[in-house]
Amino acid sequence: MKNKFKIFIVATLLLTGVSSCTNWLEVLPENQMILEQYWKTESDAQGVMAACYRGLIENDVTYRMLIWGEMRSDNVIKASNTDENINKILGQEITPTNANCSWGAFYSVINNCNTFLKYAPDVVKADANFTPAKLHAMEAEVLTIRALAYFYLVRAFKDVPFITTPSIDDSQNYLVAKSTEKVVLDSITQDLLVAAQYAKTSFPTLNYTKGRITKNAVYALLADIYLWDQKYDECIGMCNKVMADNTLKLVGAENVIKEVFYEGKSTETIFELQFNDKVQINYATRNLYGWSGNDKGGISFPTNLAPGKQYSPFKYSLGNGVYEGEKDTRAKDFFRTDASTGVYNIFKYAGLSRTENSTSNLSTYTYRSNTSNWIVYRLSDVILMKAEALLQKTGDTDFENVVALVNKTYNRSNPDADTLSASKYSGFSDVESLVLRERQRELMFEGKRWFDLVRLARRANSTAPLISYVAKTTTGNEALGRMSVMNALYWPIHKDEMTANSLLVQNPFYNTVTTSTSN
Repeated sequence: MKNKFKIFIVATLLLTGVSSCTNWLEVLPENQMILEQYWKTESDAQGVMAACYRGLIENDVTYRMLIWGEMRSDNVIKASNTDENINKILGQEITPTNANCSWGAFYSVINNCNTFLKYAPDVVKADANFTPAKLHAMEAEVLTIRALAYFYLVRAFKDVPFITTPSIDDSQNYLVAKSTEKVVLDSITQDLLVAAQYAKTSFPTLNYTKGRITKNAVYALLADIYLWDQKYDECIGMCNKVMADNTLKLVGAENVIKEVFYEGKSTETIFELQFNDKVQINYATRNLYGWSGNDKGGISFPTNLAPGKQYSPFKYSLGNGVYEGEKDTRAKDFFRTDASTGVYNIFKYAGLSRTENSTSNLSTYTYRSNTSNWIVYRLSDVILMKAEALLQKTGDTDFENVVALVNKTYNRSNPDADTLSASKYSGFSDVESLVLRERQRELMFEGKRWFDLVRLARRANSTAPLISYVAKTTTGNEALGRMSVMNALYWPIHKDEMTANSLLVQNPFYNTVTTSTSN
């Protein structure tokens, strides 16, 4: 594991004082330096902070953000050109040899952050322009990036090595055993509470405000962690902080594809990873969802979840001829039917625009030729996190307010429909399903669905509720049997990590299953 955590300190062109036409998040780090020659100026500290952000847009990170959050869920199925590793994941056939089990890229981000947090305070003594206030603001960004990386690891693997000191050279021995999920979550929560005190509310440019860590990004991540950890009061509190910001507004339904997912940096975005074709292409969305060069992508949307189909969250029957989402714009914006094959291809992130003929109601889809950003948090996600937390906190006593929160996103995408009424839902289970269904409609393909389903299973301490959803799009008793126990919901540690670090113990479920089908 030592080599996985090793970092070369880098110098980078940075921030507005260096070049007015250069976006510091888009510059590739270069020029290996030794520690004795580094950490002398504010620019040195900025360089390593830029490397922390830069690490988040590396292929091995963005692919896993998408794959860990979507591929095992009911949102996606294989397509004609699905990669074999992903095909196995879709069939719940996951072994320690699957490349997508590797966590090394996340620990590289973490090590960049650890390096900054250890050495940046020294710059205050060396550079009079680098004030403690500047340091604390930058530390807030880096603490949040590190916490985000650990939160992905915890949701994917549960117990993981928790490391807060940097690996600088080969003389260090970084064989580290796993820490419990509780230790990691408690630690990053405390880091984020510190970060919230010093993070900036906004930056001078829109690129920075949407592409760097702000107070709202800290609050959104804290809300997500609290929801995962079943701390509902705390989750609601953080959601309220985000929702109190009047600069955050939901985009009109007719502009969601264009403004939120094509152009990016919209009024509802809280934090998104920004890509540039000249520096780093977002191959995760391009290869898996499609683009103008290949509009089919590597995965597709399940036919039996399409509008009017048996298990669809769209045109969902509430009985007596009443439906949710009968004319939901998301059913047209987020995926489309290939008329020649009947396959439902993903359009979210892959598309530039959709235009609808007012006479025929048929849509024309135009695909993007450039790369897409990747949204980590946006306002609708936070609204629905609050709805979920409020329901779990209040149980049967506050359906009205829970459904009112759901209506904030539902009404945006169903402008001609009646507002959802709490009276249409008979009890806690019905409303819980509504919240989960609305999160599926709103956030599909954004790396959220599998984690939503795992939260459902964690609350029940059983995989049965999760399987009831995944069974709709995953065929075969053997595949469903691979999710029979709670430990099966997490990923195995990759075999190379196990070989490199003798202190690691394989996740329990994968010590008992065969690896004969390894790829």
